[in-house]
Amino acid sequence: MPFSTPSQGQATIRVLFDCHTFDAGPQGTTTFLAAIINALPDAIQRTGSDPVEIYCAAHDRSAIERFLTVPFIYVPMRGGFLARNAIALPRAIKATCADVVVSQYVRPFFARARTISVIHDVLFLDYPGLFSWKYRFVRRLLFGWAARHSDLVATVSDYSRERIAHHFQVDASSITVIPNAVGEVGELSHKALEPLGRPLKLLYVSRLERRKRQDWCIRATHVLAQVGMHVELTLVGSRSGSYAAEIEAQAAAPSPAGATVRLISGISDEQLHDLYRDTDIFLFPSECEGFGIPIIEAAALGVPCVVADNTALSDLRHSYIGAAFQSDSFQDFVRAIRTVVADLPAQRIQARARAPEVRHAYRWVTVAEQMLPLFQGRIAS
Repeated sequence: MPFSTPSQGQATIRVLFDCHTFDAGPQGTTTFLAAIINALPDAIQRTGSDPVEIYCAAHDRSAIERFLTVPFIYVPMRGGFLARNAIALPRAIKATCADVVVSQYVRPFFARARTISVIHDVLFLDYPGLFSWKYRFVRRLLFGWAARHSDLVATVSDYSRERIAHHFQVDASSITVIPNAVGEVGELSHKALEPLGRPLKLLYVSRLERRKRQDWCIRATHVLAQVGMHVELTLVGSRSGSYAAEIEAQAAAPSPAGATVRLISGISDEQLHDLYRDTDIFLFPSECEGFGIPIIEAAALGVPCVVADNTALSDLRHSYIGAAFQSDSFQDFVRAIRTVVADLPAQRIQARARAPEVRHAYRWVTVAEQMLPLFQGRIAS
């Protein structure tokens, strides 16, 4: 059913979302897509836009139901990447009479509808050494084709917009920035800072991946302990692959006196938000990012941050209290942490004062409002 009843002069827009990432489980692209869909009813009501009928294509209906809290029409979709884009999605567009199809990264190869491609980043082109040649070759070909042949292209940051335009030779002004946001994070932390001498609590939230540099966080924890600080580091994120195994081994190895490292995965949003609230400093030393949702989550909960000054992370500098550091220098990372520690009470006060502003700036309903003009074939302002 549509999210609102059409008034005179309004026509329901049928929007088909490629939700295959829902089948794979939680990840950044899933969060982005689900949050926008869930925010659409409020966005339509706030703006008076044309009503929208949502169609969601995926292998498993229950996978969609795990993420969506609003009405939708399920469209079964089978097959891997090629079958999905060459056969399943074109058939779904025809069967649903969709006006618009929204895809992430790659649009259907054939589409009797307006095509909106959300290309979150092209980090594999800016940092080729982090990705295999096969990964780069296939994605350069397909992402570039989507960027040049979609009716509208969106991305999540100014940085990504500039890099997509550069690599695929498209006009940057034709790419709409639809940023990530934060969901309901509950109350701000009001716990009093304890006296010096207690363990300093550090937190990093991101899947275990080499470019994320969880190893830097462990090394920094050891360095701080060796100069007499008591430090507890918590790393939260999904784990798979050789780098995750390396981090697990480092976390299990004996640490200097005063240093504690723990790994956590598979927790609920509520548990994660509790970790943020109990944290003194949030760390994000990633080598490159297309956005950086955990940073604004931490900022929205009043936590000072130490963040690498690179890629899209530089775009977020105005959002958080704390320190940015030269992204290729581990020593600068440690210095930035110590700088924030030295002024921690004031940093926490400032971070808590900034939090309401961050919550207001990064709301999913606002993001959904920016998506609505795209459904009508217009570039969002």
